Amino acid sequence: MSLAPVPHPSLARLTERLRGVPGAAWWGALALVLASLGLRLLLAPILANGYGFILFYPAVILSAYWLGGRPALLATALSTALVCAFGPVPLSFAMDGRALVSLVFFLISSILLIHVLSSIRARFSDLARSHARVEALATGQAELFREHAQRTTDHLQLISAILQVRARGEDDPMAARVLANAASRTLVISRAHRAFADGEGRTIHFEDFARRLADAASDRGGLDADRVMFGGGDVSIPVEQATALGLVLLEYLTTLRAHSPAARLLVVFEEQGDERVLVLTAAGAADLPPPRDAVLVEALTGQLGGSLRVARGPAGCDVRLAFPAALQPPPKWDPLSFSLH
Repeated sequence: MSLAPVPHPSLARLTERLRGVPGAAWWGALALVLASLGLRLLLAPILANGYGFILFYPAVILSAYWLGGRPALLATALSTALVCAFGPVPLSFAMDGRALVSLVFFLISSILLIHVLSSIRARFSDLARSHARVEALATGQAELFREHAQRTTDHLQLISAILQVRARGEDDPMAARVLANAASRTLVISRAHRAFADGEGRTIHFEDFARRLADAASDRGGLDADRVMFGGGDVSIPVEQATALGLVLLEYLTTLRAHSPAARLLVVFEEQGDERVLVLTAAGAADLPPPRDAVLVEALTGQLGGSLRVARGPAGCDVRLAFPAALQPPPKWDPLSFSLH
């Protein structure tokens, strides 16, 4: 027999504790009846001419609402026995018509109360289960929307970075302006979309994010996760920066796996004043080539407003990406004075 939830916080906490007690509903009904008996004995001088059934109604009502129908029936039976045993004038019901009427009225009214309150309790339980199902469905849909929104935002951020790099390498000034404007607009849309989906100002812990990325990459052609080590400080960064750094790290994980599967990679991310620095140290791969998608790495570095430096030596290869801690403004928007169409 389970205990029904109660609206008051203190009673809800008490109910949660009672759930773990064997037979808690039955013990609860007994406690309510004994409390009513104590009140009955306390008011015995005032109720000297009656049998005091009225004082046991709260025990029956609360048992039916909190504990269920069967514990409420137990409370009714115990209340009847205790009133007869501890009444001030324990007369025989067969000889006292008023006592018999009181008993019958108490039993009938108690049964009706138990039926009504048990039905209400069952309806509340059904409503709570329906609400839980609807809430779970809504939560699942919200998570699905958030995941879709996150992917859309990441793609827009990546497109903006690529457009920005293409604009820098374009010889035609007019085409460069068009690409730069497109990069600016796309990044603004990406940030607005991210603020709507994730909440503005959200940050994530980089090392936790990078560890999960390494685990995921190891199953998809990246360097084995046990060959990736992490160091540096406890740094949290905006989601936009984490997306860019994650794509850069993923490029080097896949490149290192393809070139030298036995190599090891040390990932260090630190905050140095107003800058954040990501250092990738590859041991056992002195001739590590550039990432397979160098344009992508260049685009993401430019979007962060940072600089990328690669140093190769006999013991390994170091990649150092430094960028400002603050988010960089979108590329300057320089709208054309006339339409191209």
